[in-house]
Amino acid sequence: MTSTPVAFVIAMMEEAEGIFDLPSWTELSLAPFPVYRRGDDTAQAVVVVSGIGTTNAAAATQHVIDRFDPERVVNMGVVGCLNHDIEIGAVHAVSTCAFFDVDVTAFGYKIGQIPQTEVHEYPLTGNAPKPVPTARLLSGDTFVTGRDGFHPELAGFDADFVDMELTAIAHTLLRNGQLEQLESYKAPSDYCDSDSPEAFDENLPYALSRLALVAEQILEARGISAALAEPVGAAR
Repeated sequence: MTSTPVAFVIAMMEEAEGIFDLPSWTELSLAPFPVYRRGDDTAQAVVVVSGIGTTNAAAATQHVIDRFDPERVVNMGVVGCLNHDIEIGAVHAVSTCAFFDVDVTAFGYKIGQIPQTEVHEYPLTGNAPKPVPTARLLSGDTFVTGRDGFHPELAGFDADFVDMELTAIAHTLLRNGQLEQLESYKAPSDYCDSDSPEAFDENLPYALSRLALVAEQILEARGISAALAEPVGAAR
């Protein structure tokens, strides 16, 4: 199997289409996930659309590992923001992620720690383009509207963002001995409050256009011509 230089794992088709000009990529007939490829025999990238949630993300990541043997796995997408000092659409590289709704503390595990594993936080090394700042992220399958619902142990984690996929991607790569190949770039589409659904719809195009700029740098660094979605203006 030939190793693929870069594999993008993205939760929603709406996100993938907002970052990449997918009609100019080649769609591969590879069930069970939508997969798109760009490049030639010497430099290729793939985009894999996982679907929403930790289970989909883990399954898609294993599919990527088994099918493409990627040198670099890049997770991109929009997130809910817990830190009001971060502007909507401001792209950050995730430095550390953890699960917020894995709770087996009754048996002596830390919050976020999957039983019979040693890890409860997942560090991401990454190759963030300068000057992308870093952020900390929590993942889970529960929609979050604020910090109040988190386990008290997570107060010290001081998360900036929340999503439903990244930590499952990190855990899958860890189980394959490949966590060091993962990097993640997130842009907040909304703050985690009662206005989140409406703000998400309004700000999504702008946040994705900012992520597209990072995707362009990643592709061009590998000698792959960038094929991105049309840029949009500032968040309203």
